[in-house]
Order: sequence, then structure tokens, then C-alpha cells
Amino acid sequence: MAISKNLVKTILGAALLLAAMVAALAAVAGVANLLAFVQEGADPASALNIVPNIPPDLSVRIDRLPDPADVGRTMDPATRDKVEAAYLRAWLQWSLSYEHGGPYGLGSYFHGPALQRVSDAISGAIADGLSISQVNTSHQIGLRFFALDGRLLSFRDEDAHIVRITHDAKGNLVSSLELRAAYDVTMVEDNGLWKIYRLTQVRSAPLGPPAPAAPAPGLVARTGNQLTLDDRAYVVAGVNYYPQATPWDLFWSSYDPQLIDADMAQVASLGMNTVRIFVPYAQFGGSQVEPKMLDRLGDLLARAESHGLKVIVTLFDFHADYAPLLWPRADRHLEAILGRFVGSPAVLAWDLKNEPDLDYQAAGRANVMAWLEHTARVVRAADPSHLITIGWSNPEAAADLADQVDFVSFHYYAPVAQLSARYAQLRAATARPLLLGEFGLSTWNSSFFPGSSEVEQAAYTADLLGKLRATDAAGFMIWTLYDFRKVPANVAGRAPWTNNPQQHLGVLRADGTPKPVAALLAPGASLNVPRPTLAARMLKPFRVTLMIVWLLLASGIALWLVPRRR
Repeated sequence: MAISKNLVKTILGAALLLAAMVAALAAVAGVANLLAFVQEGADPASALNIVPNIPPDLSVRIDRLPDPADVGRTMDPATRDKVEAAYLRAWLQWSLSYEHGGPYGLGSYFHGPALQRVSDAISGAIADGLSISQVNTSHQIGLRFFALDGRLLSFRDEDAHIVRITHDAKGNLVSSLELRAAYDVTMVEDNGLWKIYRLTQVRSAPLGPPAPAAPAPGLVARTGNQLTLDDRAYVVAGVNYYPQATPWDLFWSSYDPQLIDADMAQVASLGMNTVRIFVPYAQFGGSQVEPKMLDRLGDLLARAESHGLKVIVTLFDFHADYAPLLWPRADRHLEAILGRFVGSPAVLAWDLKNEPDLDYQAAGRANVMAWLEHTARVVRAADPSHLITIGWSNPEAAADLADQVDFVSFHYYAPVAQLSARYAQLRAATARPLLLGEFGLSTWNSSFFPGSSEVEQAAYTADLLGKLRATDAAGFMIWTLYDFRKVPANVAGRAPWTNNPQQHLGVLRADGTPKPVAALLAPGASLNVPRPTLAARMLKPFRVTLMIVWLLLASGIALWLVPRRR
């Protein structure tokens, strides 16, 4: 069939118009991506070949010491702000040069001897095949002299906190060091920009483990390998907590005080004395913690306390970026939270991170470990009395950094038969109190995937707690209070065999009624529970499905064989 010329022209015109629209959209998308890249935390110089300014949310803290009586010229606030910003930019550019693999943009922030010295340090490390990650987290500055012409000044950086993580050419960790150092600094104004002219280290000392928590009335303390409260043993019997309808990242954005109060009362009615909660880093505002979120956390702590419960607060939930240049943001986050609740009797402990060992592969074990050590020091500096722990994913990982925490917390979802040996191995590695921070068994049953019944959940819990009572453990915390009707996909994925089991780990069903396991959680509760019968185990939905499939296969094979025999 012939096609008219007009139709051909129409088709060609439409095709050209469509191509033009696609090209325009691609151009707009390209510009948008470039702008987004420039404006985010990534280094814009890699895209535009310019020296980056200090990110506005870098969050490195500067504490100002009082000026001496005679420093020459009085420094006005605007100049002081410019000098401090230039000083922090210089440190940032020094760190970025290590990441870049050579001196990079240093001339914008250093001058003369300081420029030569810093350039040589970076080039020397690169020549030796070393890869260095460096971050400065805080400074304490005291002005010494400000020239009358306003173009020269000197000050002492009395307390610079510096972290350096060094790897060799093969990626092996050489050292991970956090220092408190002091520097004599001279800065000059050069074409309107303040630059470091001299930077002389006058003292330096590595930081050791944080001091143990200082005992305080009303706060849980460590005594030997046990936890105590006002000189009496405190054995944790607790539960990991999310509200039933708003678990994980839905919790704090939908905070309901009356619901929290009812749930805390429910926990207390089950005979438990502790709850563990999670504080999402980004949702609380990152380095700029939102006051309303602090109010909500304070409300939860107050309601827990009113029901006689202590709270383990797990920090940095949903935060897995351990890049050293981001550490100051995390420090400011910690200082805001701990500054608000430093004396709260409701807080049992600060849990620095949930299962950080699962981040080793993506973030690098050295970075994760160094961040945890640094974070423990920040917590102890901000809060001398509350206990510190880390929620490791298994007993073996929990041996790491045991001397950096007040008690060791580990999670356990393995067979009961292995618990005693793995606990003994961990006990041999540390004399700190040991807490089973998570355990549980899902009661999800499906016709297409294996699962466990409520009776099996109770039997598993009874057996595990029986083994635990035979040790010197400081207690346990079961996962979790409720079954959930929905678990966010970013927590357990979308696949039914990963998401659905996570929905049914509660000691209470989704409607709030207790499962048999709920009767086992009070201190000293009887662990005598009914055992699943053989018939009950065989008639679980998945096994019934398997039997039906086998019967169908056997019947099909029999029907196929009979005619052939005839």
C-alpha cells in the first residue's frame, strides 16, 4: 500500500519534534545533575576544577578563649569570623589533599613556610605509598597578637582534636590515631584572604580509651562484671521497642505520647524493667538536632521512668557513613542529645551504634572501628556518668573494643545449643558485664516458606534463657514487643521470605494479645513451657505443602508408569 507524501512529512516532523524534546530533556537533566552535584557534600572541584569552600555544615567546633589584655589591635567580630573560617578551610584543604593523593588547592589557604611544610608532608606520605584520612573535629583558640595594620595575627590553638587513619599501598591498616595537639599559628592577609603563614606543633598526645562511667545516684553503674543500681544488682529483663503501627523510621515522625505511655505500661505489666529504643540520625536533624525531636525523646524517657523502666538509647540509627570528614557532624549531633539528657535517671546507657560490624565491608573495618573509638570518647566527654555500650550483631564481633565500653552487648539469633560455648568465648575475651541485647524467633508461618509456631517460639526462648541463667550475664533484651503488620522495605527488603519473618518476632501479637513467650520474660519467671508435639511440627503449613507436593509427584509418577508397564 502506497503512503502519501503528506503522511511521510507528518511522520518525519513528529519524529524530529520528539528527538528535539528528548534532547532538551537530556540537557535539562544534565544541568540539574551538575547543579545537584555542585551543591551537595561532594567535592565540587572535581566537576568544575575549582578549590572548594568549606561546607556550611562541616560542623567543626571552635571554642574561643578570652583575649589577653594587650594583643595590639582589638579584633572586630567580622574579622574574627573570617580568620576562624579561613583556619578551618585550611585544615579542610589539608585533609582533602590527602584524599586527592597530592597537594591540592593549598595555596588558597597556606602561605610561605606553612605552605611548604604541609605540601611536603602530603607529598612525603604519597611517596611512601601511604593513604591517609585526616579530620579535625574541634579547636580551642586564644588570640596572642593582632597587628595594628590588621594584616598579621598570631594565636595558640590550645586543644586541636585530630584523627589520622593511615593505610599502606596494599590497603593494610598502618595506624589509627586520635590526638590532642597544640599549635602556634601565624596568619597573614594576602589579597583580602587570610592564610596560615606558620603552623608549629608545640605538643601532641594520643588519646586513650574513655574513662569508665563515674557512679552517680539513681544511675545504673558497672561493678565488676555486673550492673548495679544504687549498690544493688540490676539484672536487665527487657525488650527492643517500636510502636506497633509505626516501626523503624515511621516511629518518631508519628510520635503519640498516649500510645507510648500505654506501651510502657504494657512492658512493665510483663515484669520487664528495661526498653531499648533507636534514634535515627537524619530524622533527628543530623548535626542540627531538631528541638521537637529532643522533646519527643524526653517525653518517652519520662513516661518510661514513670513506669519504673530504664532505657537503652541506641544512637545513629540508619546512619552508615563513616567518612572521617563527616565526623564533626556526628559530634555535634551527640553533644546536642547528651547535653539535654546528661543527668536523666531514665537512661540506662548510650548504645553507640546498632550492629556496626555489618558495615565493615561497605565502609571499611578500620574506619568503623576508629569512628566507634572516637564516638565513645565524645560521649564520655559530654556525659561522664551514663554507661556506654555497642550493639554488636554476634558474640564474636562483640570482643572488639570491649575495653572502650562499660558493658558489652551482643545479639544472638542462632541455635540455642551454640550459646554456651560462644558466650564462654566472649567471657574469656573481657571482664566487662555481658548483655544479650537482641534475640528472638519469628512466628511467621507460610505455606511456601518454613517458619515456627508460637509454641516453638516459647520453647526456643525458654531454652535460651535457661542457658543464659547458667552464665554471669547481666540480662537480656528480646526482639521485639509487637508483631508488625508492615515492616519498611528499607529494613528487611520486599521479598516475603525476608520481610514477613521480621513482622512476627513480637511477644505480643499485632492486636496486642500476648503470645505464650510473654510469660517467660519477668526476672525469675518459670521456664517450664509446653513443647511442640511431633504432630504440630509435621502439620505446619510449609510441611503440609511439601507433603502435598510429594503426594502429587508420586501420583503423577505412578500414573505415568502404569500405562508403560501395561
